[in-house]
Amino acid sequence: MIEFLRGSVHSIEDGYLVLESNKIGYIVNMISRELHTFYDNEEVFINIRFILREDGATLYGFKDSETRKFFDLLTTVSGIGPKLAMGILDGDDVDNIAKYILSKDEKSLTKLPGVGKKTAQRIIVELKDKVEKLDLSFKCEKDESLIFEKNEDPAVEALISLGYNVYDTKKSLEKVDASLDISERIKEALKLMG
Repeated sequence: MIEFLRGSVHSIEDGYLVLESNKIGYIVNMISRELHTFYDNEEVFINIRFILREDGATLYGFKDSETRKFFDLLTTVSGIGPKLAMGILDGDDVDNIAKYILSKDEKSLTKLPGVGKKTAQRIIVELKDKVEKLDLSFKCEKDESLIFEKNEDPAVEALISLGYNVYDTKKSLEKVDASLDISERIKEALKLMG
């Protein structure tokens, strides 16, 4: 089994990147929101889930172990394979998906790619107890309150309102000069996020 890969980004394609590690190029399937945060020749650490099937072997990569844990959970649901699980994870942040499951928010789940009403119901029934027990770093709220802590930085709030997730937003803004005015910081962060 492969737990993780460390190496440099050789190229970024639609739905995957080629990671060069020890002079070997690995095709690593990733969700597009995470793919867009990488750059060619960047040294990276990627959490891996290796799936071996009759029709071949596939590597799925994740920037953090929490997303990989959630991928593992999703693939335990009947009717959800690795590709559909990746589509679901690409549709929203892991913490939001967990919130939908814990609050039995079937409507929000059906907005995720490939998830119909019956699949949403199966996800809730099969994963609610598991999500409650899962030790995820983002502490999920079990009520209807917002999943994210209130951000003091208005640039973070602005980028979230444009549809970017909290993790990518904060990471991008960390790389931007904090002395710039808010509109410039947002512009620079948007450039970094592609």
